[in-house]
Amino acid sequence: MLIMKCPKCEKYINSALLAEITSIDCEHCHATVAVSNVLVSSNGFTFDRNDLLKRFFRYRKLLDEVIDEHHSIAENKGVSDVSKRSVEQFLTILQGMMTGARDNFRYQFSNPLSTKLCYSRHECRGTFFNLSTEGACIEISRSNPLPRVKGGISIEFSLPDGKEVFSIDGDICWTQKAKDGENSKHSVGIRFRGLDESIYTELWKFISEGASEVQK
Repeated sequence: MLIMKCPKCEKYINSALLAEITSIDCEHCHATVAVSNVLVSSNGFTFDRNDLLKRFFRYRKLLDEVIDEHHSIAENKGVSDVSKRSVEQFLTILQGMMTGARDNFRYQFSNPLSTKLCYSRHECRGTFFNLSTEGACIEISRSNPLPRVKGGISIEFSLPDGKEVFSIDGDICWTQKAKDGENSKHSVGIRFRGLDESIYTELWKFISEGASEVQK
């Protein structure tokens, strides 16, 4: 969660978009104020976002280690429930911190949004896991070949309740191979390449409305 203190009324403004905008209307006094001194709040802990960014890779490494620890003790009967809950809470705090360090709010899809993909001359269908104005995370069936990191990719999709079909080119930033399991899927991280202004505007409208829903 991103927050900042309103310089007019000194109450905290809460908005997932504070990392992307330069001004905002205070939800308390309704004054339009410049965005500054943004904080990251995660399960009772608060961090200065600039300080967090300076230490990002350190916390990112810590998060990876906690994720591994969480997996290793999940089914370990020798670890007490108290310890398991503490690791779960610590993991939630770190994940909240990393979310606040992102430059773009990522809309998480609760209902699958289908997309058509083309990479390395291979075409398939996939579904969005999340979406921002900079890129997306997409899941594809494990029956498809895993895309190549740094390779190009093209995606086609329509937003929920939208009629316009968007065609966007991007680059593959990372991939995660599907784990063993019937419903497991490959995950693919994509960074968009030079969005047209009209497409950017429509994505921003959809994502910012999604951010507003998250705050309610």
